[in-house]
Amino acid sequence: MAAYRNPRRPEVRFAVLGPLEVRHGDREVAVPGDRARALLAALLLRADQPVPVEDLVARLWNGDAPAPRRAKATLQMVVTRLRQALGEANVVRTTANGYAADVPPGALDLHVFRELAAGGEYAAALRLWRGTPVADVASPVLRREDVPPLLEEHLVVLERRIEADLEAGDGGGLEEELRGLVARHPLRERFWALLMTALAQSGRRTEALAAYAALRARLADQLGVDPGPNLQRLHRELPAPRPVAPRRLPPRTGFFVGRRAELAALDGLLDVDAGTVVVAAIGGTAGVGKTALAVHWAHEVADRFPDGRLYADLRGYDPTADPVRPDEAIRHFLDALGVDRDRVPVGPDARAALYRTVLADRRVLVLLDNARDSEQVRPLLPGGTAPLVLITSRNDLSGLVVREGAVPLSLDLLDEPEARALLERRIGSVGRAAEPAALDSLVAHCAGLPLALAIVAARAAADPDLPLGALAAELADERTRLAALDAGDPATAVRAVFSWSCRRLSEPTARVFRLLGLHPGPHVTPAATASLAGVGTPAAKEALRELVRSRLMSQPAPGRYAFHDLTRLYAADEAREHHDEAERHAAVRGLLDHLLHSADRADRLLHPQRDPVALVPAGPGAVPVEPVDHRAALAWFATEHPVLVGAVELAHEEGFDAHAWQLAWTVATYFQRQGHWRDQLATQQVALAAGLRLGDLDAQVRAHRTIGLTGIKTGDLHSAARHYGLALELSSRLGDDFGRARAHRGLAAVHEQRGRYEDSLRECASALELFRGSGRRAAVAGALNAVGWFHSLLGDHDVALAHCREALSAFRELGDLFGQAGALDSLGHALHHSGRHDEAVARFHEAVELWRDTGAKDEEARTSRRLGHAERDRGDVPAALAALERAAELFDGLDPAEAASVREEASRLSPARHGG
Repeated sequence: MAAYRNPRRPEVRFAVLGPLEVRHGDREVAVPGDRARALLAALLLRADQPVPVEDLVARLWNGDAPAPRRAKATLQMVVTRLRQALGEANVVRTTANGYAADVPPGALDLHVFRELAAGGEYAAALRLWRGTPVADVASPVLRREDVPPLLEEHLVVLERRIEADLEAGDGGGLEEELRGLVARHPLRERFWALLMTALAQSGRRTEALAAYAALRARLADQLGVDPGPNLQRLHRELPAPRPVAPRRLPPRTGFFVGRRAELAALDGLLDVDAGTVVVAAIGGTAGVGKTALAVHWAHEVADRFPDGRLYADLRGYDPTADPVRPDEAIRHFLDALGVDRDRVPVGPDARAALYRTVLADRRVLVLLDNARDSEQVRPLLPGGTAPLVLITSRNDLSGLVVREGAVPLSLDLLDEPEARALLERRIGSVGRAAEPAALDSLVAHCAGLPLALAIVAARAAADPDLPLGALAAELADERTRLAALDAGDPATAVRAVFSWSCRRLSEPTARVFRLLGLHPGPHVTPAATASLAGVGTPAAKEALRELVRSRLMSQPAPGRYAFHDLTRLYAADEAREHHDEAERHAAVRGLLDHLLHSADRADRLLHPQRDPVALVPAGPGAVPVEPVDHRAALAWFATEHPVLVGAVELAHEEGFDAHAWQLAWTVATYFQRQGHWRDQLATQQVALAAGLRLGDLDAQVRAHRTIGLTGIKTGDLHSAARHYGLALELSSRLGDDFGRARAHRGLAAVHEQRGRYEDSLRECASALELFRGSGRRAAVAGALNAVGWFHSLLGDHDVALAHCREALSAFRELGDLFGQAGALDSLGHALHHSGRHDEAVARFHEAVELWRDTGAKDEEARTSRRLGHAERDRGDVPAALAALERAAELFDGLDPAEAASVREEASRLSPARHGG
């Protein structure tokens, strides 16, 4: 019950706004048994009031209760067991004709929710919700009769919270949330009204009108009605668009000092009547403080620009990203200025013309930071004479000076008093006043460069016990680095400052730092560090701690360490300078051994029946991780996901082709179950290239099959058929019947996507015959299930049920949860289409739970959708809607188009959700 925080914190706490939970003090109280849980849920949902025996019987037996006398006696037994399970947390009381739950004040999250909502604390009330109320309680009657009113209550409070936000003027920040709400509740008029209000409040009247038109068309098409009178009145009274005054400046630093002459020069531009837009171009070396000056001055004169302040980082010299295109920056500016998106032209010239027109007579300050050159900036200059443009760049922007009359302002290094003031302000004077000579030395050796001063100050401030004299001695001994700091080369300047920190490292840590530059990023673990550097895990941990203390690395999460991008580049350069090719090669091999053998162990937990690979043996220094179970394996893959993608590419680039394809193979199960198809394709393409370079047909076959599966999942059926065909051909050349069978299974899936079920069945029959010869029971079971599935799709449900039951039995004997889920899903499909809806729903529920346990999001989404269809056909609309909503939520992160399709189904299923 982490989401439920009651300030009164009673001894006993109950939660129904999500899965049913009971706590006594800090201890969770288990409530075993479906009927006991249903009983407690029914009482808590009507807490502090008697619940008749008839109502409780209906919820415990779901409309199929025994004879009244027997039902009452059995209910008494359930009450007794519930009281025993609750122990000191018991709140169940016998009443004249039933039972009641007497809940202490503040002990039930539903009560707290209602109290907070009644007091206008809507956001706090909504935070108590952890999901669908009592979602884990097995009572269809409860879900059908008691949960829907609570869901409606939740929506009403959500509406009130949004209304309050709109009254506070936060229309622009609500658009994304409201668009999501109208997508999920397309017939609920109140959400549409709030969306229209938010858009109008942001000056986007045209989009508000378009929203009204969309709802009117939907209501007419689905219900044959017009919008209600409240919405019609809002439509008539939409305010005309008013100019938006954006305030987009970044926050200013609290460490700005000096620059009086430059500030005065900028002040002199405020009242210039040049007959055109005033442009000031601040130039200077990297790290000299151009952005700090521009942002500080912009905040100082903000009141002189009542029509708004715009800001864009143009990333002209960003080492990790491409420069921003002018038309892209203009699009963001127009959005900030409240221009309707449907008015923004696609062509860059037309877009720039609209931008100039909008700003022509408006008193707006435009700050263009980190520009690459004049050509990048020129389209961003507004028209008219009212705006003022402030530009920062390492380039002198002479083209703007010549053609547009820009006023150049060259920013120099800080003078000695300013540098001292900046350093003292950043470090703090307490405890440092006794070291004036060291402070003088630091100021002198930083040569007035604010970036250098900032880095030195950060080290000193982070370690108050570090004498300034020690820092000053490091800088004074760096003969070449002082020249680099003063030379104007930003990359060299940064390298110099990093080197100061590295000189303080112990030699073992300095070696680890350099070798970590070979890691693909974005983060590293102690085990990976130990494997890469060839040291023990304790030594690796100590080195990482020292690097964090020295501010050369950060620790964004426990056990995870990260470089700044420039620090990583510096470390890689140092590795190339200090370590020969053989040592670098050994370090990369150690890292790849660690990742490969860790991934293999995690993969075998996710997919125990997967056909094995003879891995490249790990070297003696590798430290593989050992996930304890499949949940730990999923968590490890989720955390290491970006590292593994980079490592596959690194392995191929460095000539470790066997590692490359095997690493791609070991991550494939995880990528498949989580729906990471882009990364699956990228890594498998590398694996295929590695297999070709090695001449390893088995590696090629596996890569072709996985690329084929990716093609099916991403809709590229031509690619899928081609790669499965190549896999079949190569497996035949190898004499690998098992590989041939896998390829036949893949081709069956391709035919399925094309609606050619008979062809699919033929391919699966071929696969089944080949698998039977292999002696691999899991593969045989999978093929049996596939044969059953296609029989079901072809309408032969009795044959389908026989095959799928045989497959399920085999998977259960093998302990294969993933296989069991697939067989249960197929059984559910065959039962549903045989008209046996109750049995189908039961099988689908079992499949969904197993998919969830194995982390198979795509499969869970598809089975949840089929569950919704089965619930619909047996008449349980609330349960159908809940299943479809779960499917849509899963598809949101996998296939947005599929998510929209599911929500459209739900909207057709529930016209009762229409509200005003």
